[in-house]
Formats: sequence, C-alpha cells, structure tokens
Amino acid sequence: MKLLFGLILLIVNCYLINANKLFVNFIGTYNSYTCSESPIGTGFSMALGQCVQMQGIVSYVSSSTAEPTNWLATLGGDGDSFTLKQFHSSDKLCTENPINTIKYNKFDTCIAQPSFLTPNNSLLANQNNNKNGGESQLYTKLTLSQNAPSYAPNSVIIGRYDTNDTVCNYNNQKYGISYSTGSLIYNENGVSVYVVCDQSNQSILFQCQNDQCIQSFTDTSCVDSPNDLQIYCNSNF
Repeated sequence: MKLLFGLILLIVNCYLINANKLFVNFIGTYNSYTCSESPIGTGFSMALGQCVQMQGIVSYVSSSTAEPTNWLATLGGDGDSFTLKQFHSSDKLCTENPINTIKYNKFDTCIAQPSFLTPNNSLLANQNNNKNGGESQLYTKLTLSQNAPSYAPNSVIIGRYDTNDTVCNYNNQKYGISYSTGSLIYNENGVSVYVVCDQSNQSILFQCQNDQCIQSFTDTSCVDSPNDLQIYCNSNF
C-alpha cells in the first residue's frame, strides 16, 4: 500500500510538472535575516515532483565523496508549502522510507540556510568564505518559480538535465547548483577549490594546493560528455 501510494503521489506531481513545470529555489546565501543585501555563496534549485539523484560539485574534485542520494520535492495542497525528502540511492522512485524529511511552510521568505548547503556536505560542498573565527547564522531566500529556475546573479551554474540528446533546457532540467563568483566551494586535505565568472562570462574552476592553482574546467555545454550536464555563468557585465 505504501508503494502504491508513493507511485500515485509521484505520478500526480509529475503530471503537474509537465503541465506547468515548477521549481523550488534557495536563492543564494545571505548574512542577514532579511535577505536584502547582495547574495553570496551557494544556491540551489530543483524541479518539483521528480525523483532526482543529487551530486554536488565535490564529486569533480575528490574521489572520496559520499554516495549520491535521491531527492523528491512535492508541493503542498495550499500551493504555498513544499516537502523535501532524501532517499537512499537504491530507491530510484523515492517510494521507500526517506532518510530525511524537511517541510517548508511559505515561499517568498528569508529562511535559515538549510543543512544541505553547509560546508563539504555529501550533497553540496560549500566552504563559506565569510567566517571570522566562528560560526555565524546564514540565510537564503526561498521562492517558487514557473517554467524556469531562479538563481542569484553573477553565479556559476551547474545544471543537471534528463536528456538523451544534446538539448539541455528548463523543460528537462532536474536541478541546478549556483555558486556566487569567487566562492570557495571545497576545502579539505590541503586542497581548495573556488569558482569565478570572468569578464567574458566564462565559468572557471580553480583547484589549489600549496598556493599553486590550476584551472580544472570551464564552461561545459550539453553536447559534451556527459550530455546531461551543463556548466555556465549567468553574469551580466
């Protein structure tokens, strides 16, 4: 019965997505609880109603990353809330008991930054660059958008898509991770990684060790391998 209910819930949410695709967005990172200043750090956007395998940027720079997990975001009946659930990687349909469940009650609000956007997490790796000797509460802006995800400006976007060809667009996007230009996103075992958007609107990742840095990768288009990945900048110089 639990499996049947899960399948019905997934089918209903997928129907709603296809008819009117919706994204939940954690737009950037903020130092204040009003989210009124320019955003910094990490952001995250995910399509509603899809069981999606999550894999953060840490997978590109470390071979010791945790196993990816599956995530499902479903819209509440009031249209102004949603539930985010995390499942084991073997649960491809997100129908078994979740590992974690988080419920958000209202969109268009400034909320405390969720735990999956904190440093070197198994989902998203992000080392905050605004800590001065201690932990400080950070915030993010929670929104719901239609037909396209929302990201903080001047960010490197890492998008994952559900496609078997060379077309990556918002219709087949599963999720996207955004990093404000200059963000230090990984810092372990003497290796640090940060990303920038240059003056030509190119995304560049630098991997540094012992004060020596090399360029790890730049923009990745949908035609490259793997063809469900796209990396780009949304800067406006």
